[in-house]
Amino acid sequence: MSEVWWGKESRAGAAAKKSFEPELAPASRQAVRREVIGRIKDFTPEWTNLRPDDAGIALTQLFSEQMEPVLERLNQLPDKTFVEFLNLAGTQPLQASPAAALLEFEVSDSSPQSVFVTKGFQVGAQPADGSSDLVIFETLRDLNAAPAKITELHVRIDNVLQKITAAEGETFLPFGNQPEPGRALLIGIASNITPGPTLSLGIRIASPPGAPPPVPEGGVVPLPIAPGPRLEWSVLDGSKFVPVEILIDETGGLIHSGTIELQLPREWRPGRPAGLAGTDPLRWLRLEIASGSFEQSPVLSSIKLNIVRALAARSIFNEALEPVPNSRNRQMSLSQKPVLPESLIIEVEDGGFALDEPELNLPASSDDSPNGLRAKVRRWRQVSDLSAFGPDAEVYTLDPLSGVVSFGDGVHGAEVPQGFRNVRARSYQAGGGKGGAVGADAINTLRSSVAFITKVTNPWPATGGLDTEKREQTLKRGPQEIRARGRAVTTADYALLAREAKGALIERAHAVSGLHPSFPGRPIPGIVGVFVVPPDRGEGPPPTADEDTLRAVATHLSKFAAPAGVEVVASATKFHRIKIEAAVTVRSGADEGRVVRDALKALDDYLHPLKGGTDGTGWPFGGTLHYQSLVRRLTNINDLTSVPTLNIIADGSRFLRCTDFVPDANALLWPEIHQVVIQARKEVA
Repeated sequence: MSEVWWGKESRAGAAAKKSFEPELAPASRQAVRREVIGRIKDFTPEWTNLRPDDAGIALTQLFSEQMEPVLERLNQLPDKTFVEFLNLAGTQPLQASPAAALLEFEVSDSSPQSVFVTKGFQVGAQPADGSSDLVIFETLRDLNAAPAKITELHVRIDNVLQKITAAEGETFLPFGNQPEPGRALLIGIASNITPGPTLSLGIRIASPPGAPPPVPEGGVVPLPIAPGPRLEWSVLDGSKFVPVEILIDETGGLIHSGTIELQLPREWRPGRPAGLAGTDPLRWLRLEIASGSFEQSPVLSSIKLNIVRALAARSIFNEALEPVPNSRNRQMSLSQKPVLPESLIIEVEDGGFALDEPELNLPASSDDSPNGLRAKVRRWRQVSDLSAFGPDAEVYTLDPLSGVVSFGDGVHGAEVPQGFRNVRARSYQAGGGKGGAVGADAINTLRSSVAFITKVTNPWPATGGLDTEKREQTLKRGPQEIRARGRAVTTADYALLAREAKGALIERAHAVSGLHPSFPGRPIPGIVGVFVVPPDRGEGPPPTADEDTLRAVATHLSKFAAPAGVEVVASATKFHRIKIEAAVTVRSGADEGRVVRDALKALDDYLHPLKGGTDGTGWPFGGTLHYQSLVRRLTNINDLTSVPTLNIIADGSRFLRCTDFVPDANALLWPEIHQVVIQARKEVA
């Protein structure tokens, strides 16, 4: 026979953890039982049998177990009140952000012309977080994919062509060691047809070891640097080069990785550049330094054809919203979630008819009347709060996480007209989460089809992709956000508002006024440097922000938060690699293996950039590593009695005993593999 349920102690001492004090009432069953038994003598003095087999004691035990969850919920009231206050103030969890990737399209050689791939082409990938559902990536632009391949690369230096022989994945200099005017990169393309009308390339910039370069945005004061070079693209048509127009340049002039789209001429005949003999004619592209020069030569790792940017989100079109029960038609829900807020377009049919609505640019409704009239459809506007609008304002709010759309009540915002399925989402996108942060060549499952497209993949890893912010993080960020109110007034506001950048992977940020990371120790007015730390994915190296994250942070802060004229420079954080060597003594009879494991974990947790430090919220930027703090951290471990020896090794250099380590300004620490050994206790004679 199994034990009765009220005797089980599976939840003993499992009172809910609270984020805030005070504790309104002791919530454990032991505390409730003590309170009841303590009152027996005052209220029922004749009750003297307090042994466990007494029926009254059994009822006391039952009552304490039943009261424990009630008191736990009571103690959550301060948290609940705080959450409701943040909701009233407009503070919501940061929404899941979708990952982005560059997709490469391969076209069959039998294609008679370039293949037009419309925006919204879908390709799937197995998610990076291990879930079962495919992550769908959609292309963000139209693409003319050419049946062509890059077969040769040459550098022109002083009218002499030098072939680039770097293997796939190896780096090369597109303009040699001294990038100056007149030097050029020539790209030979093999194709049976004339590509066009556009050609899209993907260029991968090889970042210096450790971190990508800082990304500036905004500002009006020129930096103390020479202007960048002017680059020109052209094609070799037979025997002469013809300039081509640059439609899109995400690289910023070979500064960042990205795509470049060129408008090609009608005629692009194969040929051979001057000085290149003995090869089959190819279609040649030329990238030339027309004027200016690079301070340092850019380093490329690869150039690909037929590249287009894609987002880990699915588009849904023409969906009728479902009313939320008991909401009086004021709330309706979308079928797919989480929703990308900027993507939602809501149209409402009000039951009347109109001859024309030119400002909406809407197609004729399918239920047009015989007289040529069509149902009157209006496009409503998404806002953040209905309370600021009057009874005639056609506005709505969106909860991206739940997919619930809220309309006005006739006082604050217009009411939705009566009707059946008369509120429709013209289009919206759903997606987001860390599952989209997949590796290279993982996006390869075709969900759409176009003739002559034989293969689609991502030659480089996807970037971005964050899950919805956890409740604990929202509660911590809320008061700071209320103080900032969406504008960067103080320097600390930049670090706070950086986390709101769309498409950015950010766990922590740190802002410094007047600091440009490219000019350390040289204060520059009108600049705010923002150091960014992404989440730690547990892959070994320190968490280093990628180019897309830095660009998203700099753009968001410059456009939406910074005062006019302020230049925001987003930069990856520098890390010092720290190794601790320690000899410790333990209490006699203690489990030495457990003590060593606890010591290694304590060191890792203390030095971690995201969960380390004294308060467990991350090592402070530029914070000094004190020798005594390490010793104190180790001696707090159970059964560890002393630390006779402790050495700090920073970036491979050993520091003197009892010496503190002072990191570079605004840098963080990264724990390496420590060494902790047990030292035998000396016997007292």
